[in-house]
Amino acid sequence: MKKIIITLAIALSFNGFIASAAPSAKPSDNYKIELTVKGMKSTETKKDSAYLAYYMNGKTYSKDTVQLNSKGYGVFTKKHKLDEGIYIVYFNSEKYFDLLVGKDQHITINVDIDDLKNAKIGGAIESVDFQNYMTFLTEMNKERSELVNKYKEKKIDSTQYVNTINEMTDKVQARQNSIVTTHSKDFLGAYIKGTIPVETPEMKELPDSIRNRARYQYFKHHYFDNIDLSDPRFLRTPYFPPMVDNFISKHVLQDPDTLAAAAFELIEKSRKDSITFQVMTSKMINYGISSKMMGMDALWYKIAERYYFNGVATWADTAWVNTLRKEAKKIRYNLIGMQARELSMRDSMDRKVKLSDVKQEVVLVYFFEPTCGHCKKTTPVLHDSVYTKWKDKGFEVFACYTQTDRKEWMDFVQKNHMQDWINVWDPYRESWFWEYYDTSATPGLYLLNKERKIIAKKIDMKTLDMILEEELVKRKAKK
Repeated sequence: MKKIIITLAIALSFNGFIASAAPSAKPSDNYKIELTVKGMKSTETKKDSAYLAYYMNGKTYSKDTVQLNSKGYGVFTKKHKLDEGIYIVYFNSEKYFDLLVGKDQHITINVDIDDLKNAKIGGAIESVDFQNYMTFLTEMNKERSELVNKYKEKKIDSTQYVNTINEMTDKVQARQNSIVTTHSKDFLGAYIKGTIPVETPEMKELPDSIRNRARYQYFKHHYFDNIDLSDPRFLRTPYFPPMVDNFISKHVLQDPDTLAAAAFELIEKSRKDSITFQVMTSKMINYGISSKMMGMDALWYKIAERYYFNGVATWADTAWVNTLRKEAKKIRYNLIGMQARELSMRDSMDRKVKLSDVKQEVVLVYFFEPTCGHCKKTTPVLHDSVYTKWKDKGFEVFACYTQTDRKEWMDFVQKNHMQDWINVWDPYRESWFWEYYDTSATPGLYLLNKERKIIAKKIDMKTLDMILEEELVKRKAKK
């Protein structure tokens, strides 16, 4: 069955509607958008206004305002051209519609305030054809809804339903292809082409064992084939920014290395234009910074190293980059997958104890401070619920007291029954643990596998228990 690709324009969310003076094209002409609105007018006691806004990187921004006269007429105009993109003619939070602004920016609009979807657009042919296309999509969606209802009510059989759906899909595709061809040098052509999904070949010639992976790789690398990522006009559309978000969060394996490779590919394809380069780089690093997934700090760290720390990201605020550098310094030696740095510390008898001397299969390096509230809560759970469960199955805790008060340390060890752990400290500050591990906040947890690579960090006790189950039981059973 063909997958129907009838979609309406994405609705505007006015939670993000804010005023802004975004940069526009150099003055070379003017834009003039004449607006006549049936059902709105200004009188001596009431002033009706219309607003022009635009999409920009997933948000909406104010651009122009006009007060309508007594006949409901007003003109948006300035002595420069608008940046090409999708704009919003806005009256209130429930009354608005999209308007495509291309090269020709002399546009007329006649509309009934109670029937905005049937706005009559004149003048610029790109704007006219966009409106006609949107009207066409609205009609097709209405027909599809009616067809679905008939099928649900069993007024038509499945064969008729499928055949009609396919006919409608073909009709939409034909309309899209016609616009892309007719407006191949215009924003409208690029806009419509960008809404068409790239087809992934079946690759039936490949063995079953590798076909799905090969199709996935093709899909991932060709996802944006119908969009020029260095064309800033796509930033001023309602569908492109969410498309990027959906791609990176839903269609790329949420593994830092895989995400970094995908992010670099998107950033480099956006690099020809300074605006798209800035937006894409910022979007990718923010995805890593804001992620709640363990190990995702590796994503923003790699992006920061390639673009921010060497001055390539010229737009970045110096203070923000310096803060990023400080955060990067904390994690540069302890990213997930890295070989854990050696720790040579001292026990309560002042004897040196090395992390590498620990023989158990899985080791938790546990940094704590007795005065830390979270340490007070975490330590007894770690000992009584996790350690006691797994200590005889190959699990050990290398517990590092980060301060220098011996009595405080020993009191905490005794109170929490930690004597069966490997308890160490660094009173002479000779191990450099603070450089190799992020101990800026405690407790700090780093779980190491048999090869002493970091497989988890900053985890709660429930997650730790689940990982130990995988490492010490399920993984052994598979061998």
